[in-house]
This record gives sequence, structure tokens and C-alpha cells, in this order.
Amino acid sequence: MADFMAFANAPAQGDGNNALIKAMLVSFGFVFNHPFMDGNGRISRFLVHHSLCRAGVLQQGLILPISVAMQHHEGDYLSALKSVSAPIRDLWEVAVIDERALRTTFNGSADPYRYWDATATVEFGLQMAHYALDHSLLEESEFLKRFDIARKAVERSYDIQNRDVVNLVRMAYDTRGVLSKNRRKQFADRVEPEVLDAIERAVTAAFFPDIDIEPVAVTKPNADESTR
Repeated sequence: MADFMAFANAPAQGDGNNALIKAMLVSFGFVFNHPFMDGNGRISRFLVHHSLCRAGVLQQGLILPISVAMQHHEGDYLSALKSVSAPIRDLWEVAVIDERALRTTFNGSADPYRYWDATATVEFGLQMAHYALDHSLLEESEFLKRFDIARKAVERSYDIQNRDVVNLVRMAYDTRGVLSKNRRKQFADRVEPEVLDAIERAVTAAFFPDIDIEPVAVTKPNADESTR
């Protein structure tokens, strides 16, 4: 870990591509060291952003959503991990004695640990960086644009707290433009039903324009009541 920390904290040399390569080496190097019982994968993905910020490729506070890209390509991520772990695992003979004891024999040198082949992991990381730029960021920008359209459509016509309209627009988006009965009850003490209806319409128009907006159901009196 001391050597890993020295490498990770040293300034990146060269251009942005070198900084991105180093970020992948830091990320995968950490997860291969596996210093904690839990959370190593999450920390390793955070280290991608941290390393890029330290190198000045990303300004502090900006995020290249590589973690999201990795989640969308979990199989490729596991393959990248196995490109290093599987050859090393083949050098070990492991015999299970009982639930708490193993007998292990290592048949090799330290070279696979000291000079692990990072080709597949770096290639994967660069692919995820391109995916994050070409897909994740564009999708997020499109979502934010549509979210802002729905929010402003409601705020132009109704006086509603910003926190409530933001939460309700997001809730309506999660359920494809329809607020559940429980959500309506949750906000009934401070948001009028007609405002909730307007939020549904605004979200549907912004995010789901192909969905027909059904009119609000009206209870009609029966024949007997209408003649009284």
C-alpha cells in the first residue's frame, strides 16, 4: 500500500490521455490490493475521478460519470478484473481443510504481482471514458433540460415551494408521469390536487410525449340523484 500510495499521489506526466491511463492504473491497482473488507470497488471507482482532478484534467467538483458507464458494462468490468486475477490464481494451489482453514501453495515468482499486465484494464477504462462522454453525459444533459421544462411549466402557473415541485416532478418521472395515491396523500396538506394534476401533465409532456394524457375522472350523479 505504501508503494501504491506513492504512485497514486505522484503528479501525472504528459497529456490528458496519460492522466486517464494513470487514473485507471490507480483505480484497478487499489481494487487488486483490496485493503478493506468491504467497499473496495466503490472506492476504486471514486479514485478515477480523484486522480483526474489531481492531474488537472477535471476541475474540482466536476465528475466524468465513468462509474455509471461501468455499471452499464458490468460484464466487461469483471472481464477486465479477471484479465489480471485469473492468471495469478492459476499459480496457486488451494486446498480447503475446513470452513476456517486453507492450505495454499504458490507456484511462481512475484513478477505477476509486481508487473501485472494492465492492458485490458486500461483499454476498458478508456472505453468507459468515451462512453461516459458520448452517452452518460448527453443523457444526463437531456434529462436536466426536460426536468427544467417541466418544473418551469408548473411554477409559471402555480405558487409552490421549489423543494416540493422538484420532488414531485422527480416522483412523477419515476412513475412515467402519474403520481401514486400515496404520493398525493403525502403532499395533500400543502399542494392542491389541481397542482398535482398539472405536475403530471407537465412531466408527461416533457418526458413522455407519446403517452396520452387521460383527463381527471369526474364522478357523475346517478339517475335517481339527478332528478331530486
